Amino acid sequence: MVTSYAYSIEGAVLPVRVAGDVALDFCNTLAGWDEDDPKEYLSGYRELVLWAREAGLVDADQAARLADREPGAVLARARRLRAALRSAVVGDGDWELVAAEAERAAASARLTPAGWRLPERDELPVLAVARAAADFLLSEHPPVRACPGRQCGWLFLDPRGRRRWCSMATCGNRAKQRRYAERLRGG
Repeated sequence: MVTSYAYSIEGAVLPVRVAGDVALDFCNTLAGWDEDDPKEYLSGYRELVLWAREAGLVDADQAARLADREPGAVLARARRLRAALRSAVVGDGDWELVAAEAERAAASARLTPAGWRLPERDELPVLAVARAAADFLLSEHPPVRACPGRQCGWLFLDPRGRRRWCSMATCGNRAKQRRYAERLRGG
């Protein structure tokens, strides 16, 4: 399946990255946050590993070794981190959970000649996301907005203060089509 908001890779459907930061893109692995039936892109541990690889948080060799495992507890942890991170970005947030995961990532990292390296174990994608989330939350960054599109709610950076939609090609056009159809029905 290839759309303007998702693509297929190795049998998994992943969301396109439109946020401008990997931590926000991680939040966007769920669409329709406030809807009754949200779209879950992290349907399994394999999808989490593939997403982390595609986002540049896990290298291809690590992803290949991890992808066939099925540690459900890690996937649940990733989803809790995602919800806490989104909450921290758009509201008061669950800083304690994000901080705990970031501390776990920091404590697990090992200094190598190439830089800090996280251990290759089942929780690697969560540790990598936690480190990216901490970096984002502690950085100076442009304002973050949430897409108002139906079944969306994706987050994105808005450096010029003019961006309304996660993607004009998706949510923006859908809204325009809806308004046009309403005008036609009303007139």
